[in-house]
Amino acid sequence: MAWVAISVFTLPMCAQFARLDKYPQIPSQYDAAFVDHVKDFASGVAKSSYGQYFGQITREKNVYGFGAYYTDQDGVVYGQYRQGNFLFGIKMGVQTAKVGSNEHYICYDLTTGDPQYIMKDSAKYTLPADYGKTYRFESLTYQNGDKYVGETVNGKRDGVGIYFYNNGNYYYGRYKNNDRRGFGAMFFTNNTITIQYWKGEDE
Repeated sequence: MAWVAISVFTLPMCAQFARLDKYPQIPSQYDAAFVDHVKDFASGVAKSSYGQYFGQITREKNVYGFGAYYTDQDGVVYGQYRQGNFLFGIKMGVQTAKVGSNEHYICYDLTTGDPQYIMKDSAKYTLPADYGKTYRFESLTYQNGDKYVGETVNGKRDGVGIYFYNNGNYYYGRYKNNDRRGFGAMFFTNNTITIQYWKGEDE
């Protein structure tokens, strides 16, 4: 009878998070297909048991596209919707902001900006102690009165966020190194929405 030695070891916490995304990384072609479908949908207001919605709707008045829900349960929910269901975005409550999908997201403490945990496949992953030194959720106000609320990396706009202009318009989308990246939506005070695409220098 031969004996087999088995080594048991535990990965350091930081090694586990090298492979755990904060939220789903949506391939650009999927995002493009979504935008192709919703780009001609009008903007409007819809009410439901979840709250009041402002954003893209179908001719049948179904919530579909980019928009924002104002709710009692989750606060303001900015993002993308399909047939009334939340797909991806920011759920910004009073104390926390959750960025991602319903099933896979990162939760931030709004009082400190610190990341708290990542939720994926019904499991909660505690974050390494130094994670918050790089990744944060912040409110940044600029000299011209504009304001950014969203994810940052080393103090720069990076991740998912909302840029509020001092004229009342705001933009929801992704950022990389302070610049807009990929698809996003501009919400105007005249109740119209424009979907925009921003290409990075590395593309």
